[in-house]
Amino acid sequence: MKIVLTGGGTAGHAMVNKILIPLLKNEGLEVVYIGSGHGIEKEMIENQGLATYHAISTGKLRRYFSLRNVTDVFRVLKGIYQSYKIIRQEQPTVVMSGGGFVSVPVIIASWVQHIPSVIRETDVTIGLANKICMKFAKKVFVTFPNTKFQVPSEKRGYCGMIVRPELLNVQSESIQDKAFKNFNPTILVLGGSLGSAAINNKIWECLSELLEKYNIIHICGKGKLNNNLPVDARYRQYEYVDDMSLIYAISDIVIIRCGSNAIAEGVSLGKRMICIPLSRKSSRGEQELNAQYAVNHGCAVILKEEDITAKAIIETSESLLSTPLNNELILSKELLANNCNEQINAIKKVMWEKIDKKVKRAKSVDLSNISEEEWEFYMKLS
Repeated sequence: MKIVLTGGGTAGHAMVNKILIPLLKNEGLEVVYIGSGHGIEKEMIENQGLATYHAISTGKLRRYFSLRNVTDVFRVLKGIYQSYKIIRQEQPTVVMSGGGFVSVPVIIASWVQHIPSVIRETDVTIGLANKICMKFAKKVFVTFPNTKFQVPSEKRGYCGMIVRPELLNVQSESIQDKAFKNFNPTILVLGGSLGSAAINNKIWECLSELLEKYNIIHICGKGKLNNNLPVDARYRQYEYVDDMSLIYAISDIVIIRCGSNAIAEGVSLGKRMICIPLSRKSSRGEQELNAQYAVNHGCAVILKEEDITAKAIIETSESLLSTPLNNELILSKELLANNCNEQINAIKKVMWEKIDKKVKRAKSVDLSNISEEEWEFYMKLS
C-alpha cells in the first residue's frame, strides 16, 4: 500500500515527514512525496532516497495585497490538476501533510478523490495553508499541546514533539573531538533553514566583542558565508549543516529564529535559547508565539531584532547560563520513539478506517475492489 506525503517551503514543514519516512517504510508502506520543483523539501527528500518525488506548481496566498496573489491562484489551480493526476496514478490509501502552501493543492486533490488526509501543524498557531486544508482533512495533529484547541474536536489529534533522532545519538568521545579547545561557553547562531541576513549582519558587527567571552558557531545559510572575516579559532561559520547532533551537543546557548522546528529542537534538547522572532510586519506572528512557548516551557529569552547588540547578547547569555533548565520537556530516545509511533499509529488508523468502509460497502460479499495488501492490513489491525 502507498502513502503520499506533502509539505514544504521551509525545512520545518518537511522535517517531520523526513523523520517519518523510514518508519513508514518499515511498516511496509510505499512512500510517494509531492512537493515543489525548487523548494528545500525537494533536496531534503531526494537526498534521503527513500521516496518517489513528484514536483507540482505551487503558489503562496498572501495576507496582504499583491498582484502575485492573482497569478498564484492559477499556479495553485495548476498544482491541484497535477496533484489530481499523480494521486490518481499512485492510488494511495492516505495522504499526510506537514504544512506549507505546497500542501494545499495536494490535500484538495486527495479530497476530490475521496482519499483521506492527515495534517500536522508545526507552529503554535494554525497557519493559513493548514486553515484551508483543515476543511478537507480527516485529522489534524499538532506539535504544541495548546494548539489542539484551534482544531475542531472531531478532527483534533496530538502526538507530541518529533525531532531528528540523530540529535539524541551523540557519543561523548565525538563531543570532545568537536569541542573548542578553550573553556569559554559556546553560542550557536541559527538563522533558519535559509539563513537570516539580519541576524548574520548583527553577529558580524559585534563579533570581536562576543569572542572575548564566547566561542561562536554560526550557521549562515546557503551562499551567505562572510569570507572577509579574519581567521579565528573561536569562530566557525557554515552555510548549512545536515547533521546537527554534534553542533547542538557542544553548544551552551542557541540564538535562533523562531521557526517551530528550531523551537521544538531547542526545548527537546534542553538548550538555553535567545529567541529572535520575525516581527508581525514580516509574518503572521507565529514566530513570536513559538518563542513565547520556549520562554514558558524551556529556558529562553526573547530579543527583538533591532535590540541585538554585543552587550545585549552577553548580558542575556550570562543570565541564561545562571538559570536552571526545565527538564520536564527534554526528550529521551524512548519518548521520541513513542511520539513517532503514536503518529504512525494514527496514520494507520485512518488507513484502516478507509479500508473498513470499503469492506462494509462490499457487504462482505464482493471484495473485488479490495487488494490483497489492503485485506491483509485490515485483518492485521482488526
